[in-house]
Parts: sequence; C-alpha cells; structure tokens
Amino acid sequence: MSQRLRAIDDSEKAARRQSILDAAKTLYLADTSALPSVISIARKAGLAKGTVYLYFKTKEEIFLAMLSEDYQTLMIEVIKLLDAPSSPDELVDDLLTTLIRFLDDNPLFMPLASMASPVLEQNVEIKIVGEFKLMLIDKINLIDELFRKAFPQFPEGQCGSLLLHTNALILGLWQMQNWPEKLKPLQQQYPFNTVIPDFKKDLALSLKNLWKGALNSHT
Repeated sequence: MSQRLRAIDDSEKAARRQSILDAAKTLYLADTSALPSVISIARKAGLAKGTVYLYFKTKEEIFLAMLSEDYQTLMIEVIKLLDAPSSPDELVDDLLTTLIRFLDDNPLFMPLASMASPVLEQNVEIKIVGEFKLMLIDKINLIDELFRKAFPQFPEGQCGSLLLHTNALILGLWQMQNWPEKLKPLQQQYPFNTVIPDFKKDLALSLKNLWKGALNSHT
C-alpha cells in the first residue's frame, strides 16, 4: 500500500512540476523580452508561489530545466539518426533536416540557449548546473560512440567535437540575427542590414561545410 501511495505521490509531483514548466513556457512565448516572474508563473499554473519554490529555487532554474528538456529532445533525435546511417554525407543531410525542424517546433530553444551561460546558470545552484552539463556531456559521448560504431574510420571524439562546434555556430548566427529590441529599427537600414544573416539559410550552409569538410578529411 505504501509503495502505491508513493507512486501516486511521485506522479502528482511530476505532474505539478510539469504544470510549472508549461505555465512558464506559455508566459515566455507571449513575451520573450524578459523571463516571467515566479509569482506570475505560479498564478498561471494555479499554484501558490511557495509551492513553485518547492520545485525550483529561482525562475532561472525553471527555464534551465526547460532548456535541458529541449537539449535532451534534440539529442535523442540525433541518436535516432545513428540507428542505421547509410553514409556520413547522408547523415549530415539528415542531421540538418532534423535540426531545422527542431528549431521550428521549439521556438524558445534559441532564446534560452543564448542566455544559458550569461543569465540562467548564474542564478542556479552549482549542483543543478553541474547536472545539466553532465547530461549534455553524457549525450555527446553517447552520440560520438554510436557514430564511431557506424563509421569506424573516424577518430574517437571527432563527432563530439563537431557537436560542440555546431552548438557554438548555431548560437553565434542566432545572436547576430537577434539584436536587442531597441536596436531592431536599425536592422532594416543600410549598411546594418548587410551584416544580418539569413539564419536558417546560413545555418544550413555553414553546418554542411563544417561537417562535410571535417568528415571528408577522413574518407
């Protein structure tokens, strides 16, 4: 009986935690100019402010948890691509398609990823940040291992390194495109509009050059 009650209790806790994340996502989608406050998230979730603090100590921890889930979703999709890849070149094409689709389906991923280090991680306990980074490391290492099983001609760590460079490239291009709100009127003016990338087009081209260039050097 106690095990059943514990299972129900765990299920309720998971559902309540998810309701907090869902409320935070809804509020931030409505206005990405700033992270919503804990009290506004609590109201949206239909919970007391103190209840939210039982699950997350800061609003930044809420959004780091959301970002962590998005990264896990993306990397699980990449792992699926390594189930039976036909060739490195086709894998790169599938990877680009998967990434663009993921970005389309998860519009908060880029804003949150861009503020992970300067904002979110600065206001979250080091233990939580460590767990987030360990999750990323574990997934990257797994993808690298699966890649080497599929294509043993490539050295250990190459795929993992390419994933890190991919993340940096995505963040860099996105930040070049997304100027602060007060500067956006300048984006339409010459010569400022000449240095703003077409995010998806330039991302696809840059990543294809990065991956195919690195992989073709070992074929």
